[in-house]
Amino acid sequence: MEKRFLIVADDFTGANDTGVQLKRYGIPVEVLLDGKQSPGDISLVLDTESRALMAGAAGRKVKRMLEGVELSEFSFVIKKVDSTLRGNVAEEIAALDAVYQSELIVFAPAFPDLGRTTVRGVHQLHGVRISETEIGCDPKNPVLEDRLEQILRAAFEEDVRQYGLSEIRGSLHLGEARICCFDSETNDDMQGVVRTAMASGKRVLWVGSAAIADMLLRTLRQVRPAFAICGSVSDVTRRQIHTAQQAGIHLVSVPVPEFLHGDAKKETYVEACSEILHRGEDVVLLSSASYDRTEIERSVQAGKKCGMGLPEIGTYVQNLLGEIGAAVLEKNEIAGIFLTGGDTAMGFLQRIGARGSSIQEEIAIGIPKMRILGGEYDGMSAVTKAGAFGSDGDLLYALRKLKEWKD
Repeated sequence: MEKRFLIVADDFTGANDTGVQLKRYGIPVEVLLDGKQSPGDISLVLDTESRALMAGAAGRKVKRMLEGVELSEFSFVIKKVDSTLRGNVAEEIAALDAVYQSELIVFAPAFPDLGRTTVRGVHQLHGVRISETEIGCDPKNPVLEDRLEQILRAAFEEDVRQYGLSEIRGSLHLGEARICCFDSETNDDMQGVVRTAMASGKRVLWVGSAAIADMLLRTLRQVRPAFAICGSVSDVTRRQIHTAQQAGIHLVSVPVPEFLHGDAKKETYVEACSEILHRGEDVVLLSSASYDRTEIERSVQAGKKCGMGLPEIGTYVQNLLGEIGAAVLEKNEIAGIFLTGGDTAMGFLQRIGARGSSIQEEIAIGIPKMRILGGEYDGMSAVTKAGAFGSDGDLLYALRKLKEWKD
């Protein structure tokens, strides 16, 4: 039988943005405004519409709306909280915990892909603690406390344990405390927390943003990783690469000047990409100039010594990335590939013997998702994007779209 999820959210938009994580992984889900209407056979997101209530009233409403829900029928119970901690966070967690009788509470509200992180127990928005951002001055739901331990201590009398990044990135072991808060800067941090808590065998109340549902599903469904090749040297692509890196996506940078000098080997970069993909993690293969603009001049100088001008260097880089990328595909199974830069995309498709593509959808303005036609990788999902085009998060979003569950 399909594992069922129960997600309890405090507003309608939050209910839907968390529920859609399940849909992305092929799990049927309904968002309901009344627990008594539960269909009883699929996953459920319950919207309590309690964010704007007084604390006590919010807790009571959560309990009341759960009266018609049999929690024992769900494999996973998640308390969805706002990723900037707005609302009656502690009171609603306590209310759900009282009904569910949790053996372990995992409070990890980070959403790294959106710049929401937790460091040294303090929740942040793009590196600034939440209480010092405009969220802290919100006229409707100001966030005055951004320390996770202190938030929970307002509603629980028992011990609250905070786990820092050094513990999470080392050998994380959960102690005796039932209520636990976790730092997280990247998706890898969050997955480490999820895997450890799942291995405990306890009845866990998962508390976090939509990201915690995504991390649970990644652990359960074992979706193949996505692979990207970036050959564009535009400022737009550079920002997109940096944004993906900040969210925890791994980069493998190919030093073009060293290759022109004959001081680097393709196999080194094939193995670097393969090692990351074997761990089930996404990776971006890029030219060094795609990440750092100063590398362009180094490449030009190295090219001159080989009798190459800019057009020849561009063709050389296109072929180099194409050869490395094709070798990576030979060694690894991936969910799909992202290609940015027209010459890079065309060079790669020609190298793998593709005869074209079948358009599937537009995932963002001007950015298509397709299936490769012909060649050894016929049917593989792909996303292409012009180099000097799009918003900063497009690369990260494309990798995410490539991993959507296929029935």
